[in-house]
Amino acid sequence: METIFIISSIVAVIFSVIKVIESKYIDKKIPAVKYIIRDGIIAFISVWMGLFGYIQCNGSVSDLFNIITDNKIMDLNSTQVFTDEPGF
Repeated sequence: METIFIISSIVAVIFSVIKVIESKYIDKKIPAVKYIIRDGIIAFISVWMGLFGYIQCNGSVSDLFNIITDNKIMDLNSTQVFTDEPGF
């Protein structure tokens, strides 16, 4: 759960920094701090809800990163291989 908060916080901070840079250099005016904080909180909540929903429905964050990076990594804990004589 703390991974969701860390990722959401990082995305919200990056979004806020980009928003300030955009308003300073492209729009040539700096908006009020309350609007930047509001947009950062909205970004945080959006990322948090998206990751939480994904984890509840499909898997873990490592599965998310495996999809993004297109790695074909198997979960070794769920892979069952019988290598000994049967007990029956």
